[in-house]
Amino acid sequence: MKHNRIGIGILVLATLLVGMVLIPAASAQKEDNYSVTTEKALEHANAHIIYFIATNTPGFENWTEASIDPKPLELYDPNGQKLYYQFSVYKNTSLIGRIDIGADKKMGHSVQLVELDSKPLNATEAMNKSIEIAKNEYPDGKIKSTQLVVYDYPAIGAMTVVKDKTTGDECRIFVDVYTLEVIPDEPATETKHGVWSIYEQRLKNGIDKNLKNWQESDNLTKSIEQAATNKGVNINVAVTKDNIKKFGGDTVTVATTIQNDLGSPTVYLQTKNYYCQPASAQMLTKYYRGTKPSQDSIYQMMGGVAPNGVSNENALIYYKSSSGLNKPNAYSSSDVTFSKAVTEINNYRPFMSGTPTHARVCRGYKQVDSAQYLRICDPYPTSLGMAYWELIGSENDRIYVGS
Repeated sequence: MKHNRIGIGILVLATLLVGMVLIPAASAQKEDNYSVTTEKALEHANAHIIYFIATNTPGFENWTEASIDPKPLELYDPNGQKLYYQFSVYKNTSLIGRIDIGADKKMGHSVQLVELDSKPLNATEAMNKSIEIAKNEYPDGKIKSTQLVVYDYPAIGAMTVVKDKTTGDECRIFVDVYTLEVIPDEPATETKHGVWSIYEQRLKNGIDKNLKNWQESDNLTKSIEQAATNKGVNINVAVTKDNIKKFGGDTVTVATTIQNDLGSPTVYLQTKNYYCQPASAQMLTKYYRGTKPSQDSIYQMMGGVAPNGVSNENALIYYKSSSGLNKPNAYSSSDVTFSKAVTEINNYRPFMSGTPTHARVCRGYKQVDSAQYLRICDPYPTSLGMAYWELIGSENDRIYVGS
């Protein structure tokens, strides 16, 4: 088992910029009081990825000499609000990650999520399928729009809105970009796929506080840019070896970082689209007991009824049972604070991290000034899985394993 020590990070620009290919931002777009332009989002993506590399953030070991595609996907909330600019990161033409930058300052810190082992999206296929279904089911309707949306965070899908020409009623068709599964336009529940708004979830933190946090992200970005400018390096163009030499061994501290990543468990893929609880429990069982029971057997012990997911209450049957994880002190809690996560991880206790509809595992944390991130092992998408750093604020509950 690998345990990375807690560290205080400082930004060493001579280390930071080596080999990291930075792409110039696209032309600016019109913005309102709170919207973020593509140009500004790319600046934040460039600066923060460099910072993560320089502070030895686990998962970024392979990101030197990578490049950011300056043309992001625009992801929307189901309510129509522009949500993220999703920038893809490539190394030697291979996709190695993605970074989601908030498109609205009211969402808080700009870096919302960084994928560490991204899988290709079936975006075009999903959009075409949603349009085709809309045409078939509503032959007399008018298609108003088709967008990529985060319909059930972190799940992404294509959403086609079609309007009935007679009644004026509007209907939405959702198709998942990974599985191409048609998602019912129904409110999501703890045990059933559906649609909900991560934008509204983020606003619960408080708009004034979120605006202050976004400004802090912008200040960090400007600090990195200024440090580069002082050495005659333009952060928004590809950095050459000659420019790197200008930095010498100078150290510039722009933010304080603490972090701890336990290094395990690793991601186990959920074998069915409603198996996120069993898959998360399987990861934790491997960590705590060194065994790997099947997801089918865990689902049965949790009292699962196909094709529904499992509630935390039922999941605890497995966690507490001597035939399961054998942790009788395990409990479900709405305490989803960063300080609680730090306590658990520092005591080598990874835990189940739950959104309103989805179970994952948290195995680490990182804080950059007031920006707080969790290291997530996500069993979704089915048969793919994903690892990422996530800005705190998406969770609804957790299952703590206890001592």
